[in-house]
Amino acid sequence: MRRHIHANAVDRHTVRHLLQKIFIPCSCTKINKKDSGQRCPGHEVALAIDETVQALDITQETISTLLCYLELHPKRFVTVLSSVYVQARVSSYKGPQALKKAAQSSPPLAMAIALDMKNGISHKNSNIIEFPVIDVASAIGWDSGVVKSHLKSLEWETGADGRMKRSAISVKYDKLGLRVKAPGDLTDVELDEALDALISRTQSQEFSSLQKLEFMSSALNKISVSSIKHCLVLDDGIIKRSEELKDTIRNYFQSDSPLNDLDINFQNTVTNEQQIATDVRNLITRYKDTKFTGRTVARIFHGIQSPNYPALIWSKCRFWRIHIAADFNIICKIAAREILALR
Repeated sequence: MRRHIHANAVDRHTVRHLLQKIFIPCSCTKINKKDSGQRCPGHEVALAIDETVQALDITQETISTLLCYLELHPKRFVTVLSSVYVQARVSSYKGPQALKKAAQSSPPLAMAIALDMKNGISHKNSNIIEFPVIDVASAIGWDSGVVKSHLKSLEWETGADGRMKRSAISVKYDKLGLRVKAPGDLTDVELDEALDALISRTQSQEFSSLQKLEFMSSALNKISVSSIKHCLVLDDGIIKRSEELKDTIRNYFQSDSPLNDLDINFQNTVTNEQQIATDVRNLITRYKDTKFTGRTVARIFHGIQSPNYPALIWSKCRFWRIHIAADFNIICKIAAREILALR
C-alpha cells in the first residue's frame, strides 16, 4: 500500500516546472512598477491536461490537487476555475479567402492569424487554423468565454433574405484543460514561497499517510492470530483481542491528534546500497534515450507506474519491482546521485 502513497508524491523540480506554466510574466509587471500600490489582478491561464501530464509525469488528479493547495494558501496565489476546452480549430470549406474574410470581422481570429505569422506560420494558402483560445483571449484582453462565443458566431451569417444561415466557417474545440486565474507579477521571493508551500504540503501529506498506514498495520498485528482456526471458537482470548481493536479505533477517532503520540520509526537505511547504485547505472545504460530522474528510478524499482512509465510496458523491464523492500526515498537519493555522476 506504500506504493500508492509514493505514487502521489512529487519532486521539487516538477513543482517548479508547474509554477512556471501557471505564473506567466505579463505586461502588468511593467505597468505596476510606476505605481507600487497596484498588483496584477490576475489572468486566465490554461493547462492542456494531456500535454501537462506528459510534461510533468504526474497524474491529472495530482495537478488538480496542487492547484487547490495554491488556492487554499493564505496568500491565495491562484483562483481555480472550471475546466474548459483550450484548443480552437477554425476551418473554411470555401478555401483560404473565406477564412481571411471571416478574420476581417473577428478580432480573435485575426489575432490568432497574427500570432502565427509572428511565429513564422503562414496561412496564405490554408483554410484551417488551430490555436490556444486562452493565449488569443489574453492577447486581445477578452475573456476566454467571450472569445469562444464570438468564434462560434462565425458559423452563421445573414442571407440576402434577412434570415440566418450557415456560413462557410466551422469552429470546433478540443483538448480539455485545467484553468486558473493567476497573477503575472509575482516576485522571485513570492514564487519561492509558493514552491516551498507546495513541497511542504505534499511532504507532510506523504508522511501523514505513511504514519496512518503504519498505525493500521501495528493495530492489526497486535490482535492478529496465526491461523483462521483460532477464530472458529469465540473464546475469551479472541473476544479480548476484538475489544482491544475496538478501543484502538475508538481512541483514534476521539483524539484530536491521534498520530502525534505514535512511536513509529521509518526505515532510514538500506543494506544493499551498492547493489541499488549498480542497478541504477545499469538501468540508465540500457535505456540511454530515456530521461530518468531519481523518483522515476525509485518508482520503477518499486513497481509504481506513472503517466510516462505505465506498468503495462515497464513491467516487462527486469528492473521493475527489483528493490521493492528498500526504502523508497533512499532509492530516490541514490538514483539522483548516480544520474548526476553519469552526466
